[in-house]
Amino acid sequence: MEAILDSIKKYKQLSTTLVRLYLNEHLDNQKADAAALSSLREIMSLRISSASLFGDSTWYFPEARAKAAKTLALTRFTIDFDSYESIPQPIIFQVKLVILMATLLPQSEFFLGKTKSNKPLKIQTIMPTFRSWLSFMDHVFLHMIHEFTSDVVNDNFQSLEALKRSHFVEFSEGFQTSTGVAKRIERVPAFFQSKRVHELLFSTHLSFPKLRQTKAIVTDSIKDDREKVLSDLVFEKASAISGYIIADFLTKLGVEVGDKKSTDLMRDFPFDLGSVKLADIDWAILDTYTAMRLSKKHYPFDATLHHIDPSNLLTKNHKDHNYADALREYFSESSANIETIGELHSYLNLVYRSAAYMIGQYTGMRPSELIEVRLDTNMEESFGVPCIVSTVRKHQGSERALFDDKWVCIPAMVDALNAARIISRTRANPYLFSKAETVPFGEEPSHLSQTGIKHILQEYFKQIVPDEYDADSLYPYVLRHTLAYQLFRADLGLPFISHQLKHFGNLVGAFSAASNKGFSEVTLGYGEIGEKLSGTSNTRKSLRHKAEIDAVKASYDPDAKYAGENAEKHSQRMTKIFRGYQAAGHSKEEVFEAMAIQGMAITNVGTGMCYGGKQEDFDESLPCIGGLRCNPVRCKNAVVTQSHIPKWREVYTENLKIVELGEGGAAYNQALEAVNEARMVLRSLGAL
Repeated sequence: MEAILDSIKKYKQLSTTLVRLYLNEHLDNQKADAAALSSLREIMSLRISSASLFGDSTWYFPEARAKAAKTLALTRFTIDFDSYESIPQPIIFQVKLVILMATLLPQSEFFLGKTKSNKPLKIQTIMPTFRSWLSFMDHVFLHMIHEFTSDVVNDNFQSLEALKRSHFVEFSEGFQTSTGVAKRIERVPAFFQSKRVHELLFSTHLSFPKLRQTKAIVTDSIKDDREKVLSDLVFEKASAISGYIIADFLTKLGVEVGDKKSTDLMRDFPFDLGSVKLADIDWAILDTYTAMRLSKKHYPFDATLHHIDPSNLLTKNHKDHNYADALREYFSESSANIETIGELHSYLNLVYRSAAYMIGQYTGMRPSELIEVRLDTNMEESFGVPCIVSTVRKHQGSERALFDDKWVCIPAMVDALNAARIISRTRANPYLFSKAETVPFGEEPSHLSQTGIKHILQEYFKQIVPDEYDADSLYPYVLRHTLAYQLFRADLGLPFISHQLKHFGNLVGAFSAASNKGFSEVTLGYGEIGEKLSGTSNTRKSLRHKAEIDAVKASYDPDAKYAGENAEKHSQRMTKIFRGYQAAGHSKEEVFEAMAIQGMAITNVGTGMCYGGKQEDFDESLPCIGGLRCNPVRCKNAVVTQSHIPKWREVYTENLKIVELGEGGAAYNQALEAVNEARMVLRSLGAL
């Protein structure tokens, strides 16, 4: 860095005329000052990156791109200076010097008081920022050329020092941008005005007005009003159905299922599977189908053996490539409920998508991290807990990222990885998020883009929850934000922790002793994980606030459904309260907002909401402690809301399994009573 800065110091020795003539290739070398010319050439030959020199018209930073998220566009690491044709070349030369210094110097030198970071800004931040500013400058100079001609502009504006505030104000007319881009443009003057840059490059003060102080038009950025999270019902159903599909697939192949909750749910599944058709898969079908797909992509048989067990092939001769006919014959003669190879293909895609969803939903990974998950990489254990390994691209080298490059695996995620690994052999692609096609022999496998992740979600949700999901609400970060939102809800004391999140919560204890890794029970508390997952402060606030408002609505909405002896009384009381607020001119939504701000969201306990705070009539020695007792069948003080449905559904299905074992089973009578109570609660809420 010091060598580059030493070269930049020589800039003030150069006349702007010399720079302009050199850049326009009009310089008579015989008449030029030899020392100045040598300094100029030294600057022009400075290495910017492995791909670019200072004198190049386009700069590209491949090293920065290699370290960054694969989802970032190439343009974030490139800048083409020839695109700004109206800006005089000597000024472009100055700007290139400033950009070079921005890539080297700590950002604290440019933004005094706003950051103490000793590291330079990332290339993917610098390039879009300066490109936006250069577009604005190009507009200003274009209008100046129309006013004064190009010769006059090029002769009189060979340095940014020649620009006055009035030039920006007058010649910005017609420039239109959004508030987001305007913020980027207005960050750039800080680079020119920093002490070290100014000392090296300029002699006089530079004046840059705010865009709103010019004739430029700044319009509000279009707000993305899509729902930031999946609805509770979609989240619950997608989790349960995915677990069911994966557990069924692994069970039929004889692979141990780690998520016992999913296998338990298979007997008394609480949701309608709809159009989801589960196939009677076995290893013979799977390996023969894999061999067929690899053969079509010109894999030699020896290469195919890396992906299959040849003893499972349905063909009589292992080198007989008539796999399709063998599969059709097997379908017609066996009891498998598969009729065509197309049906098999659709089924395997269904299982694979369910696995991809489960991993994406419960890791909370960013899209840039998800697309780098490889199925040929073994999970790593950390304090006895299995973890998925990927690469954290954001906040590298700064604050400790959530679990570093490891993500805790709940049992359902381990099952999902196992299912995806098995099916990935048909694709010969180790990336979890990859195309469904098989990679041709000899070609390098690749992963999907963010758009590809969205496509997988859309196709999967269209199949498993066609009536509940909104295609417009799906975007790459929706799974991450949904997990954060559900964790926020859990932190509020709400009973909506799915069977997956219960496993997740149990892992807190495993990490609480890992003080040498910087983890603690507080760090892994639901709210803290939610804070880390949801990213920017604005997103964190909005997701937590949404969870709080939803909690208020579940408990205080006068128009919501409630169950219990006090349900009508509760509704009437809420109606009376809201009538007063509305008479004062407040909408119902405004009242919910105020309640959430005042902390009224933290109310729900166990499977219901206690309305009386009294001792239970049937056991005077015990205070009310929630659980099964907190329901309108057991306690007249209980009020049950729609937010309690998932917990009561779980009570119902869990105990129904015990009841179905017969009267000889353990705790039969207790289970039967719980089933009857849960059935009554669910029916009263319209959920059964």
